[in-house]
Amino acid sequence: MELHAYTKTISDLFSVKKKYIVPRFQREYSWTKEEVSELWDDIISNVSINNEQNFIHEEYFIGSLVLVGDDQSLSLQIVDGQQRLTTLTILLSALCQRFKDIGRDLLAKGIYDNYISGKNDEGEEYFKLENESPKPFFQTAIQYIDKEKSMPSSEEEKTLFSAYNDIYTYTSRESLKEKFNFNELDDELYEKALKVVREQVVNYLKIIYITVAEENEAYTIFEILNARGKNLSFVDLIKNKVFKELDKKHPDDFAKTKWKELKKIIGSRDGVGNLETFIRHWWIARYAYVSKEKVYKSFEKNWSSNEIEAKNFLDDLVHDARLYVKLASPLVEDFKQMEEKDLYRSLLALKIFNVSQQRPFILSLFKVREKKLISLNEMKDIVSFLEKFHFFFNAVSSMRPSGIEGSYSKASRELFAAQDKNSAKKVIDNLKANLVTRLPDQNTFIEKFSKLRYIKDYTKDKKLIQYIFSYIESIKQTTSEFKPDSITLEHILSQSSGSENYIGSMGNLLPLGEELNGKCANKTLVNKMKIYKDSNFELTQEFAKKDIKDWGEKEIKDRTNSLAQYCYDCVWKIDK
Repeated sequence: MELHAYTKTISDLFSVKKKYIVPRFQREYSWTKEEVSELWDDIISNVSINNEQNFIHEEYFIGSLVLVGDDQSLSLQIVDGQQRLTTLTILLSALCQRFKDIGRDLLAKGIYDNYISGKNDEGEEYFKLENESPKPFFQTAIQYIDKEKSMPSSEEEKTLFSAYNDIYTYTSRESLKEKFNFNELDDELYEKALKVVREQVVNYLKIIYITVAEENEAYTIFEILNARGKNLSFVDLIKNKVFKELDKKHPDDFAKTKWKELKKIIGSRDGVGNLETFIRHWWIARYAYVSKEKVYKSFEKNWSSNEIEAKNFLDDLVHDARLYVKLASPLVEDFKQMEEKDLYRSLLALKIFNVSQQRPFILSLFKVREKKLISLNEMKDIVSFLEKFHFFFNAVSSMRPSGIEGSYSKASRELFAAQDKNSAKKVIDNLKANLVTRLPDQNTFIEKFSKLRYIKDYTKDKKLIQYIFSYIESIKQTTSEFKPDSITLEHILSQSSGSENYIGSMGNLLPLGEELNGKCANKTLVNKMKIYKDSNFELTQEFAKKDIKDWGEKEIKDRTNSLAQYCYDCVWKIDK
């Protein structure tokens, strides 16, 4: 492999007629606020002012840039350095906008024409940094001299927009006044300060400019540079490996199309997590239980032994991603049949509990359901069991999850490998038996239950408490028609009375319809009891029939314990 290396400035890089392309195997733009801020501080800290009030520039190396091509190439692919180059383009674009803001359009155009945009021999304009992934947002909202006002949609676009807004703030009059210790910064001095930043960026930032001749060599360099995964996630390294294998781009770039589809599916719903979360869960459900730091090593092992075929790998990921978003962030329309509604409610509860350890196993459940190795009723039963387990274990008791994910991973792989109904049932039964041994005892549950709070400006437990009352109510209701999926909660002793330590506790709450809740407001308990009698909720009816003369801290604590005991004994009874 032949490498060519030079030292170049940003001006050397961008002022020539060349286009730098972010290739198909590269990761998305992902620099955080901290990384953007660090680069800005490095740039500005190498500018000082002497006694004569003249600016002094110091050279500063920002790392290497590895490209595919040679000095004669008009287009070069970025192998390493994409994040830095993108951030510098954003910085130059922010400077361009700042010059426009103060009416210095020629200075803005100078930056734009020299370092952001170019023209080919046909007179056609192009951007010197080209990235297809966030197109057209990056080009129109950030790179272009006359920026369009549009809102980012994908995660990458949001990250790019955040970086631009941060740098735009860093280049403000107030920010530069503080950085350079000026008492005042009038238009003339502000223009000078902006020019100083421009000069520092284009002429005093240095890079190690490395080129290789062949695209195939780029994948190898990419992997070598990130061999230990310090700069890239395991997802980026897996993507690089798969894209190298699937190098055919005509009539369609299969790998790029599938990866784009995968990202779109995972990003389509809130609460699913990112691509890294999904692929790790998918991996431990099929291959091995490993931490995210060791997923790529595990992948390489299977890849090297030819257990993974690139095309099937991508097809399976896309197919299972569609199942994964349904189990992680379920929608009513995912479960259209009436007999599927209980499954939907259990999956929604797991989302409310904010747990994810069970996802690999439920993904395998969906897979064996597709193979008809378990019935819908069997699937509903086990998912309902998991709902109850995680209510006890996570949602209320906040038990230590050590070993739980490993148990799920083992069961997921065994279930995925099941060949018949009996072996699938055995895996499910073994998992249930394992999880039952991890349930909290009665005293732990009741103690944790009593600490739940539903008070103004404290929303941590709100959805969980609504879920609890809704579930209790669904058990107490005698007809199947009534499904209290949406309830409001009434404070028996109003929030304006007494201490928040017990006002927001479970024992002081009742499920109530929105209209009746509004009528209660801050009325006395005697007047509230009359309104409670009009409620259709069983819990509220039970309370309204009681002869209550006093209602304070002791009564609230007693009812809280009673509700906790009811939940432990009746509602979430798990058959062992």
